Amino acid sequence: MLTLFGNLDSGNVHKVQTVLCRVGESYRRVDVAQTRGEPRNRNYLAVNPMGKVPAVLRDDGLVITESGAILYYFAQGTALWPEDLDERTEVLRWMFFEQYSHEPTLAVMRYLRHFADDPQRHTDTVAALEPAARHALEVMESRLAGSDWLVAGRCTIADYALYPYTRSADSIGFDIAQFPGIESWLARVESQPGFIPFGSDGAVETLTFSDYFES
Repeated sequence: MLTLFGNLDSGNVHKVQTVLCRVGESYRRVDVAQTRGEPRNRNYLAVNPMGKVPAVLRDDGLVITESGAILYYFAQGTALWPEDLDERTEVLRWMFFEQYSHEPTLAVMRYLRHFADDPQRHTDTVAALEPAARHALEVMESRLAGSDWLVAGRCTIADYALYPYTRSADSIGFDIAQFPGIESWLARVESQPGFIPFGSDGAVETLTFSDYFES
């Protein structure tokens, strides 16, 4: 059985969970949380020297890291990864947009507001990120105002990549109702087979960090 390392508060972990559930891959989850410093623990670094979550361990010992690479791996041979080269390129374009324009604003704002030791210390940083985060949402809205999906007229890993931190935008001060295309798209993603809500666990078994690494 696959082993997924990561915690439920992570949007990057959620992306992987949704795709694993969508393609019917059973997995156990080891709870590894940044807020507890566990990705930098020497035991976890032996699994993923990059010191980040998520990571997926196959039964044969192969470790796959970086959420986008994991999505790509498990989407092979499914409708989530198009056959057409132009459509594949578009999927990657949106996934790169998520990693370099979307996540560095929305995800960082969310972390500083809800998970940092002293959120008040980061008020200025959050405010400085707000215009770029709004622009990222506006880019998505421009696309989704006239299309059900980001690429190929159907759900792909591009949609799963952009879902979690877009879904949490209201928790950092954005009114998603101001983005009706995004609002409708969120509902479509949530209606997909095997979907699990952000913050929920789709694993067949969940282990604590100490259960896995110290038992």
